[in-house]
Amino acid sequence: MGGCCSAQIRCWCGPASCGLCCRFLPQINESTATRFMYTLMLIIGFVMASLMLSPQLEQAFIDNVPGFNETCVGLMAGENCSKLTGYKAVYRLCLGIVAYHLVLCLLTAFVKSSSYCRGGIHNGYWFWKILFFIGCIAGSFFMPNMFRLYWMYVGMIGGVIFIIFQLILLVDFCHSWNAKWVGTKAGRKNCCGYLGTLIFAAIFYMVSVAAVFMLFWNYTSWEGCLHNKIFIGVNTFLCIVLSGVTIVPAVTKFNPNTGILQASVITFYVMYLTWSALSSEPPEDIIKLENTIKIAYSKLVDVKKEEDMFMSMDGIEDMRNIHSMSMSNSTQCRPSPTFDHMEMISAYAGLVIMFVMVIYSSLETSIASHRLGVQRTFAAVQERYECCCCCKVTGRGNHSEKGGQRVNYNEADATIYNYAFFHFLFCLASLYVMMQLTNWYRPEESDLNRFGLNWAAVWVKMGSSWACVFIYLLTLFRPQCCPGRNLTFRRTGEVMVPGEGDAMGRESRV
Repeated sequence: MGGCCSAQIRCWCGPASCGLCCRFLPQINESTATRFMYTLMLIIGFVMASLMLSPQLEQAFIDNVPGFNETCVGLMAGENCSKLTGYKAVYRLCLGIVAYHLVLCLLTAFVKSSSYCRGGIHNGYWFWKILFFIGCIAGSFFMPNMFRLYWMYVGMIGGVIFIIFQLILLVDFCHSWNAKWVGTKAGRKNCCGYLGTLIFAAIFYMVSVAAVFMLFWNYTSWEGCLHNKIFIGVNTFLCIVLSGVTIVPAVTKFNPNTGILQASVITFYVMYLTWSALSSEPPEDIIKLENTIKIAYSKLVDVKKEEDMFMSMDGIEDMRNIHSMSMSNSTQCRPSPTFDHMEMISAYAGLVIMFVMVIYSSLETSIASHRLGVQRTFAAVQERYECCCCCKVTGRGNHSEKGGQRVNYNEADATIYNYAFFHFLFCLASLYVMMQLTNWYRPEESDLNRFGLNWAAVWVKMGSSWACVFIYLLTLFRPQCCPGRNLTFRRTGEVMVPGEGDAMGRESRV
């Protein structure tokens, strides 16, 4: 027990990496434990941001907590804690999270191993880092209201960069998959692998074609839904173009690794984004349009009754036709809910899925940073001093051997991932979540019960699909668009491809 307490004290107040107190648990890598702790803190921040947008929670506190308003006023949080709710509170909370990771990004720049003193800051000192995390969030609520407009633009830029990173990694995955199966990486042709790429390409294309028909059937009608038809038609045309460009023989001069597999995966993903965008269209706008037509119809009837009863019949018939068309469009532009509260359940399910995908993407991107041109820094054997404060690089004692879960210091010689880039990605992830929760450029309409149902989400998803097509076409003609990454995967003898080799081999030790 004493050994476990000693290990925990070294973890929370010193540079040691953390593990649990249970000795029977399997050994955990230092890199895994550290990223788990940062991920847990990020999840807590995301949950707090979501609760700030929940109208039910706010009303529950007002109704059930005695002296709630007086306490809020005493804490200078506004009437009924108005400063702790709404999109402005989400802006401030995410500002604190971004500031926290930005400071750690600067502190861990160019760290080559966990033995460095700044490596200890990244992997240990959790008690002080949690206090600093709380302090950043608390301090962000003292920011003036005028900052929110500028912070919204910063969030939009960060969110877009985060999306672009994920699209680049998707395209990179497609090219790497094709090269691995066809045999480009090994320097020899693999007939079985090539047949496998054709089979999977056929499956992806069949699903994509079925998706096009499904989208036209459920989200369009003969009379209206023009914007939905444009969205589906434009993306279908782009998929046909990228598939056609892929099979053109002249393209292989720029990238010999081109194949129908990559085009089929991108086509499938574009169709998925199209469906997701159409599903995000808010039904409120349609209802408002119907109410406007009803009011205009009633006013026209009153005017016509006063002027001429005979002429009013024609006007009424015209307005009935318009109203009927509006009702027809509203019921056919979007599938009707199958049960009550379906939209609320879908909103919360989409919120959870978004959180999971953001965390997964952040962790995977930090490991695959070499695919974005970010190279890891390796510690030289001869180098025994760190430039920062002239701290000597020495081995750390493994205090987990005394008790508790064993921690494997797998980064004592060289880092598994780039520490600074890891924190930079968490900054971008926080900005992306902030913009998703606050409806991007329309934060006044943010409501957790209708998460994802807004036109801002529609345009972000459609823009992502167009950006994905552009990035894929760019890699066909510029396979070395990322520094240090060649998507042709061509080898001469045993020469390793930039971005592969030892960097990839070390990922297996994470």
